[in-house]
Amino acid sequence: MRFLYIIPLLLIISCSYNNSISDKNDNLVLPSGKADKKLLLEKNVRFEGPDKAMYLFEIKKHGGPFLIEPSRYQPYPPDNNERVLREMKKRNQARYSLVSRSSENSSFSNYAQENATFKNRGPYNVPGRVMSLVVDKSDPSGNTWFVGAVGGGIWKSTDRGATYIHITPDLDNAYITDIKQSSYNHNTMYAGAGAAWNFSSAGFSGGSLYKTIDGGLNWNNISLKDSLGNVDPRFRSISRIDIDKDNDAIINVATWPGSRWFGDGSRGSIYRSEDGGNTWRNVYTSNPDERVTQLLSSPSDNKIKYASISQLGVLKSIDGGKTWFNPGNLGLLGGISYDNEDGLYEVSYETNFERLEISVSRNNSNILYMATTQNYQQGALGNRFSKLYVSYDGAKSWNYLRNEDGSVDDWLNSLGWFANSLMIHPFNDSIVYHGSQMAQRSKLLPDDGVGANASTTTVITQNTGDHFMINNVWGGSRISPGNNSTEWQENSFNPKFENIEIRFGPGKTQKAYRFTVPEGQGSGVLLEYYTYQDYVDVPFEVWNTSSNPPEQITVSFRDNKNNGRFDLTIDVNESREYLFIQNIPYDATMSQSQIQKQYGNAYKTTHLLWPYLPNGKFWVPSSIIDSKVKIENIDAKYKTLKKELIDVTDSYNANILNQNVHVDHHLFDHIINEVDSTFSFIIGSDGGVNISKPSKNPGIVDDDFYIAGIISDNWREPHGGFNTSLIWGADKVKGKDQYLMGAQDHGTFLSNKNFTGSDTSIYEYIWSGDGFEVLAHFQDPNKMMGGSQGYRTIRSIDGGEEWFFVSNIPDYNNGPFHSRYDSPNQDPDVVYALSNTGISKSPDWGDSWTEANSSTTNWQQLNILDVKVSLANPRFVWAGGYMGNYSDIVLSTDWGETFNPVNDFANMGYISAIHTHPTEDSTAYVLFSFYGFTKIIETKDLGQSWNDITGFGDVVSGLSVSSKGFPNVAVHSLLVMPHNTDIIWAGTDIGIVESTDSGLSWHLVESNLPYVGIIDMKVKDQGQIVISTYGRGIWTATIEDLKTYEPKTAILPPYITNAKQIEDEILYIINTTVQYKSVYDSLEITANGTVWKTIRDSIKVETKDEIFNVDQKGDYSIQAFGYKNGVPYASNIFEITLNPTLEPRTEYSTTFSDLVGDEFGLDRFRIGTQGGFEGRQLHTEHPYESGTAGGYENGYSVHAQLNIPIIITDYTPSIRFKEIVLVEPGEPGSSYGDWNYWDYVIVEASKDGENWKRLIDGYDSDADPSWKSAYQSGTFGNPSLIRNRDINFSPHFNIEDTVKVRFRMFSDDLTVSWGWMVDDLYIQKDLPVVQGIEFTELDKNISIYPNPTEGEFKIEFEDTWQGEVVCKITDIFGRSIFRDILDNSSSNSSHEVDIRDSNDGIYLVQLEQGDKKTMKKIIKE
Repeated sequence: MRFLYIIPLLLIISCSYNNSISDKNDNLVLPSGKADKKLLLEKNVRFEGPDKAMYLFEIKKHGGPFLIEPSRYQPYPPDNNERVLREMKKRNQARYSLVSRSSENSSFSNYAQENATFKNRGPYNVPGRVMSLVVDKSDPSGNTWFVGAVGGGIWKSTDRGATYIHITPDLDNAYITDIKQSSYNHNTMYAGAGAAWNFSSAGFSGGSLYKTIDGGLNWNNISLKDSLGNVDPRFRSISRIDIDKDNDAIINVATWPGSRWFGDGSRGSIYRSEDGGNTWRNVYTSNPDERVTQLLSSPSDNKIKYASISQLGVLKSIDGGKTWFNPGNLGLLGGISYDNEDGLYEVSYETNFERLEISVSRNNSNILYMATTQNYQQGALGNRFSKLYVSYDGAKSWNYLRNEDGSVDDWLNSLGWFANSLMIHPFNDSIVYHGSQMAQRSKLLPDDGVGANASTTTVITQNTGDHFMINNVWGGSRISPGNNSTEWQENSFNPKFENIEIRFGPGKTQKAYRFTVPEGQGSGVLLEYYTYQDYVDVPFEVWNTSSNPPEQITVSFRDNKNNGRFDLTIDVNESREYLFIQNIPYDATMSQSQIQKQYGNAYKTTHLLWPYLPNGKFWVPSSIIDSKVKIENIDAKYKTLKKELIDVTDSYNANILNQNVHVDHHLFDHIINEVDSTFSFIIGSDGGVNISKPSKNPGIVDDDFYIAGIISDNWREPHGGFNTSLIWGADKVKGKDQYLMGAQDHGTFLSNKNFTGSDTSIYEYIWSGDGFEVLAHFQDPNKMMGGSQGYRTIRSIDGGEEWFFVSNIPDYNNGPFHSRYDSPNQDPDVVYALSNTGISKSPDWGDSWTEANSSTTNWQQLNILDVKVSLANPRFVWAGGYMGNYSDIVLSTDWGETFNPVNDFANMGYISAIHTHPTEDSTAYVLFSFYGFTKIIETKDLGQSWNDITGFGDVVSGLSVSSKGFPNVAVHSLLVMPHNTDIIWAGTDIGIVESTDSGLSWHLVESNLPYVGIIDMKVKDQGQIVISTYGRGIWTATIEDLKTYEPKTAILPPYITNAKQIEDEILYIINTTVQYKSVYDSLEITANGTVWKTIRDSIKVETKDEIFNVDQKGDYSIQAFGYKNGVPYASNIFEITLNPTLEPRTEYSTTFSDLVGDEFGLDRFRIGTQGGFEGRQLHTEHPYESGTAGGYENGYSVHAQLNIPIIITDYTPSIRFKEIVLVEPGEPGSSYGDWNYWDYVIVEASKDGENWKRLIDGYDSDADPSWKSAYQSGTFGNPSLIRNRDINFSPHFNIEDTVKVRFRMFSDDLTVSWGWMVDDLYIQKDLPVVQGIEFTELDKNISIYPNPTEGEFKIEFEDTWQGEVVCKITDIFGRSIFRDILDNSSSNSSHEVDIRDSNDGIYLVQLEQGDKKTMKKIIKE
C-alpha cells in the first residue's frame, strides 16, 4: 500500500497518528490542520478526545437534544447490564428446560445457536484502551499480570504481556478502571468499573465494584446496594481502589454517581468498607461537580493516604482512610482560595483544576508529585495549562517545577482530563515520569528556587460522614455574602483566627444563639437581615484549641426552617442551618448582649459553616457518635524549582524515542528489582500495554519498550491476543476473508488479503483519527471507503494499495462527529453520507458528491446521525438522528434526490440507528437506547405509522418492562435475515438478542460471541454476517442459509457520467455517456426537457456513449429516462454549455471592448464596464462570493473560456494580458497546492475541453505587493493596480497542438475579496504600437465626453491651448479614421466629433499643437 502526494498534516487529536493522504486531483485543497484537532461542540461546550465517544453513547441514553441540559429519561442503574444479562440467561435456561420436558412445546427456537458459527477476526495488533493493571504479587518473576480493558473485561498474562487470556466472560461490557490485589492474600482482588474522569458522561459502560477471592476465576459485585438490592447510583463509576496492606477486608474506593446531564451538580465520594465490601460507609463527599479521581496509600506508611479532587486539590488521611482533610495545598496556582479571609472551599473558576494526578514516594510519605491541568468547563473558553508540582511536607505546600530552558510544559493540554499518568522513580525521589499523549521524564535540579511564605486554613473531619457533611466554609470578610465585605469588617470587632474544633458525641452539647432570615430566603442574605430570636441547645460543642488549655467558645446558627431547633436535611439548599463560629468564651447563661441584636451573628465571628445531612440519613442528635470537625491554620513556604525534561515516548513525531508506545497514557507502574535497584517501566495506554527493559533509568533511550515481547518502532505489532479493539464499523471484502474496520482511538485498518481473517490477523494501518463507519464495495473487491471523525473520508479503488482523501465530500472534516456511510447492495457505486445540512450522495464511489434537497425537513445539526438505503429497493433512503419535535427522521423515495419527513412514533429523542428490511421496501426500523422505554419501532408503510416490536411503553405510557422479553439495555444495531425474515437480530449492550417470530418474543444469543456492545451487523457474501463489537474487535457469524444470498432485484435509474460537446462547424452535437444500470424496455435522452434521442433495441447493463444534436447553442440540462413496464426511472441531471465551434487560429487578441459574437464562454465571469476603469474588461463578480454563501461545501471555481482554438506556435511569450488580482491569500509560507493556500486565480489550457493543464501555478494577492496591500486594506480594484502577466504554452504543450484557453478563479468556503480583472489579451501576437508620437496624459483643462460613446462626442477646451489644434483619431493598430483642425482661438471652445460609421472598439484621440501632444483612449460601443 502507498499514499499518493504525501503532504504532512499537523495532527494533535486523541488517539490518532500523523499520517497523510492526498486527493488524486491536485486542484482539490487538502483540509486545514486545525480541523484535525476536531472537537465535538454542543452549545459552545466542548467534548474532547475519548470524551467524544462517551458523548455518542450518553446522548442516546439521555434523549437530548443536548447533553448539557437535563435528561428526559432516567439513567440506567450502574449494574444494569450485568443484572439483565443474568436474567436473560436464566430465562433461556427456563425455556430450554421447558422444551426438554415437553416435546410438544416447540415454540422456542434459538436459530443463532443452532445455525451460526461465530468467529473472531481480530485485529491481533490493535488492542483497546488499558486503564488498570496489576502485577501478580504471587509471581516473584513479575511475569503474571491482570489487565483491565475498556469494554473488554479483565485479561490475564503469564509472560509479561506476550500472550493474554480472557477471564471475565460476564464482564465484557464493563469499563475496567482500576484493579488492586491484596498484599498478602494474592487470590483476593478488587476491580472497579465506570469512567469517572470527565465532567460530562454518566458513568460510561456501566459501573460497579467487583471482588474475587479465587485469583480471578469468579467475580462478585460488592457495590453499595440500594433498598431493592440494586447497585446504588453512587457506585456508578469507580475511579480508584485502595486496599489496606495489613487487612484486605478494609478498602476505600473513589466513586462518582454520574451526571445525568452536563454539570448537574453531582458529587464525588470516598466510601469505606471494613468487612470486604459487605457494608459501606461514606467518609467523604465532594462539592457539586467535583470528582475524586485518585486514591492511593503511601508505600511507606499504610495509615497515610491521599486523594485528588477535581477542581479542588489534594485530600489527606492519617488514619487509614477513616477521615479526610485538606492538608493545605499552599502554592497551587489557580487552586482554591485558602487565605484566612476568603474561605476554605471557595473555588476560583477562572483558574481552577480539572484533574489532578499524584504519586507518592516509596520511601517518604511526605514527598508527592502532582500533574494537573485546567478546569474542563473553563477549558471550553480558552487554552489549558499543564503544571507539575512537588510537595515535601505531605501536600501542605506545593513547589512548582519549571523547565531549565524556560519552556512551558504542555503534555496535558489536550487530554489531561482523561489521560494523566504520574510515577515517581522508585529509587530516586528527584525523578518523576509523567504522561498523557506522550511520556516524559523530569528530574529536579539543584536549585534553591524562588520562595514565598503563605498561610491557609484547613478543615479536617473525623467520623462525621453519617451525620454532618460540609458543603462550604467561609472565613473572615467572605462571611458576608457577595462583595459586601464591609458588613463583616464593621461588625466583627477584629476576632482572632485560631484553631477550632466542633465536637460531637454522647454528652456533648451547648447552647447556641438562634437567628432567622425572612421567609423564603435562600442564599445571599446579608447579615443585616438576620434577626435574633433566642438560644437553644445544639448537639455539639465548639472549642478554641489554640488556647492552652483549650477553651470552649460561642456559636450562633441560622434556623432556616424557623422551627426553634438546629436540624439538618439531605437537601443541601434546604439545609441552610449555617453555623457562625464566634471566638469569645462560651457563657452558659447566654447573656452576651453584643450577640442578641442586629449583626450579632457577626460579632467575633471567624468562620461560617454550611452543613447538611448525608444521603439516606436522618437527623437524630441522640445517636451521633464521637466525631469532630477541626478548622486549623497552616503556615508554610513554597518555591518555584527547576527541572530537566527528557522525552520518553511520542508516537506523533518520528524523531522522538520509543514510537512503539501508543499515545494517551492512563497507567504508569513498575516491576522492581530490589537487588540491583533496577525496574521495568509499564505503560497502559489507548493501545494496550508496553513494558520497558529493566534498567536504573528506563525509557530514556530508544527501543526500550516491548509490545508483547517485541521491540520495534511501530505500536501496531501483535499484542498477544489482547483483542479488545473498540470497533465503530467493519466490513468484508468481496470474495475474501479480508476485513476493513474503523476503530476508536486508532483509525482505519485493513487485514491482509492473502490470509484468512482470524483472531491472529495482523491489520494494516490506513488512516488516523477515531475510525468510524467503513464500506467495502458489495461487488468490487477493489473499492473501499473509510475515514475518521467529522467525515474526514478516504477511499481506495485498487484493493487498498492506494488511498485518497475524499475532500470534496460536503462538510469534509467539519461534518457530524460520527461519520456514517451507506451503499445499496444492488448499486454499490452509489454512496450516501451525512452533513450538517442534510444528506450527501456520490454516484461514483466518492469521486463526486451532490447534496439532496431536504428543504421540507426539520434537519438539525446533530452529532449522531444515520443513513440507510433500503436493502430491498435502493429507491428508498432513510436518514436522521432524532425522532421528535426537535428534528426529523426523513425518507427519500427517489434514490436520494429529495427527502421529506416521516411521521413520529412519539416525541422520543435521539435515535441509536436506522435499519431496513431485506425484502420489504416499505419496512424500516428505528432504534432507541432509553432506559425503560421503546427500543425498536417498525414501520410497514414508509413511516406513516410505527409499531413497537420490543414490548415497552412509549414516552407517554411511561417507564415499563418489556412484554416480549426484550432486555432493558441500550440497542445499537439490527439485522433481519434475508432468507427468513421472521428471524431478527438486535445488537445490544449485552450482545445479540434474537427473535424468531418477527419480534413477538426475544431471547439472548448464547455462544462464544462475547456479551459486549454490538455496534453494527452486515450481511455479506460467503454466508457471513460482519459484526462490529465495542471492546472485542471484529467477529463474523457464518450461516449456511446465507451462502446463496443475493440482494433483492431492483430496477435502477440510468446514470449520466459525462456529457460533452463534439465540435462541428454547423451542428451542436452532444456526446452523452450513460450507464445502463438495468435492462429497460426503452431509454430516452432529453435536453432541457425535450426528447432528442430514444433507444429501444439491444438494451443491456453497460456504459455506452449516446450521440445526438440539438438546434442551437446555450446551456442544457441533460437527463436520461429508462422505462420499465411503463414506469420511468430518471437519471441524474448533467449540465453542459454548448458554444459555437470557431475556426482555430495561430494568434488572437482582444481589448474586450472590441468583442463581437461568441469568442468567450462565461461561467460567473462577465465582460463589461466597471466603475473607475475605461472601456470593457473581463471581470469576476466584485466582490466574488464565498463558497459557503454560494451553497458550496468545499469551495467552487468560476471560469471564462476562449472558444477560439489556438494552434500553438513557437511565439513567446505565448499569452500576455493585464490584470488585477485581489483574492484571499494563503497562509504565510504556503504555496499553490498546499491545503492552506486559500483562494487563487489560474490560467489553463486543454486539448479536449475536459482535461485542463495549468500554464502557470495558481496565484493570489501575494503575487504583487500593491495587490497584497490593497487586499489587506480592503481597497477595491482601480487602474493603479493593473499589472502585466506573461505566460507560455511550453513546456505543457507542443508546437502544432490545438488548445483552448481559460481563466479560472477558485474561492474557498469563507473569506472573499474584490476579485479578478483581465484586460488587453494577446495570444501569440505582438502588442500594438502607435508610431512616431510621444504623448502626455490629457491636459486637465481638456475634456472628451461622453466616454464610452455611441460615436458622437465632444472635445472641450477651457482656458488652454489657444489657437488651432490638430485632432487625429486612430484605432489601436494605428490606422487613421478621422482628422480635423479645431479652431480654439478663444482658448475656450467646444467641438463635436462623429465617428458613428466606424466599428465598435477602442480608439485613440490625439491632440497636437506645436510641441504639445496629448492623447485620450475612447470606447465606441
